Amino acid sequence: MPEGLGDLVDLHIVVDPTYDQNCYVLHRRDSDAAVVVDPGLQNAAVLELLEDHGWRCERVLLTHGHGDHVNGVPRVVAAHRCPVALHPHDREQLVTMRLLPGIPADIPDVVVDEDLVDGQVLEWQGIGIGVVHTPGHTRGSVCFVAGTDLLSGDTLFHRGVGRADLPGGDWQQLMFSVEERLYTLPAETVVYPGHGARTSIGDEMRDNPFIVHPRYR
Repeated sequence: MPEGLGDLVDLHIVVDPTYDQNCYVLHRRDSDAAVVVDPGLQNAAVLELLEDHGWRCERVLLTHGHGDHVNGVPRVVAAHRCPVALHPHDREQLVTMRLLPGIPADIPDVVVDEDLVDGQVLEWQGIGIGVVHTPGHTRGSVCFVAGTDLLSGDTLFHRGVGRADLPGGDWQQLMFSVEERLYTLPAETVVYPGHGARTSIGDEMRDNPFIVHPRYR
């Protein structure tokens, strides 16, 4: 994050052990305000984190619509009455949420209140969160930029990239999204992926075995 922003925002990671899926909770330190990104099967722990600290979720942001990333949305919304934002191309993914093993069949539908748009900056507590549309894993996959941190969803992982063989996936689009959208970010950008450990843009440009930046080929 740029100078000063790290003093304002805490980033908490709550992992779903079933799918090793990361839910991120951004909290502004001088307030009780929080943003939750991609709540999945770990939603009970996320709600406990918010309750224990007395934080209120003001918004749920979704990197894409796959069931492991969205099944916790109804419980977070029920507890905090907050709006949900998703790229419109991924509304199609929500209908298959309950087909993923381990996801309860009786959870309510995910209701989206706001369509995310490439290039927009979401204002939250005086902090801008940028939206980068990165199709390939799904048609509506996005990444979120907060300062020099990137929440990459299932587009870019530590030494990996998202699958492109599921409905809505496209390998050529995924390559373009990584090479032409994400690899243009500063090399020191810290990447927080939807699964697994954090990395950086510079490390992935050089060492990612699936999509290496042309300068390192």
